[in-house]
Amino acid sequence: MSYFVLIGDLVASRELDNRAEVQTRFQDAVSELNRSLRGRWATPLKLTAGDEVQALTQIPAVFISIITHVSETLAPVQISWGIGFGQLATAFEDDVAKLDGPCFHRAREAVEAAKKSSRALQVAGIEEPDATSLSALMNLIGSIRSAWTERQLEVVRKSRGRVQKDVARSLGVDPSTVSRTLALAHYRPVLEGEDAARGLLTKLGNRAVHASSSQ
Repeated sequence: MSYFVLIGDLVASRELDNRAEVQTRFQDAVSELNRSLRGRWATPLKLTAGDEVQALTQIPAVFISIITHVSETLAPVQISWGIGFGQLATAFEDDVAKLDGPCFHRAREAVEAAKKSSRALQVAGIEEPDATSLSALMNLIGSIRSAWTERQLEVVRKSRGRVQKDVARSLGVDPSTVSRTLALAHYRPVLEGEDAARGLLTKLGNRAVHASSSQ
């Protein structure tokens, strides 16, 4: 059976002065995702070696929520992401660290390529032009995110899933201030890019499920 695998790896993690604190935030982000998105993947998200997260699923659109939440939780620390698609070679277990196969090998190849080229995300095992389109979308979003100030990041995180007047109230500012901050952060184009990436991954997931059922 074929699966999609996501691997996220902290960039230059051993050089971080606050590595322990970053790892704690990383673990907290993963735990929150396992609670809020339960049932969207084949096995729970798991940190491996403290600096890396892995996910296995047949519903790859969920990867955008993972990338977004972890990246915004750990910012300004950078993370390289790799997505791989392929067969699972080992017997299935509920521990992603014990699984192996071409889907993992391709995700590993992709994340290493992303790190080497200083890109946010790389894809392997997915046919063109979908692979290039997905990588381009997520790398553009990653470039925008990396330029956010601390204040812009705070406002963006508080704005996800909330109306601006509630965000303004929680921050003790005028709604127009929130609106200006989000505009400077290019928040709407980021949301549109994330939606486009989810749509592309949904199409890829549906295609993979159909192909598996027809075999």
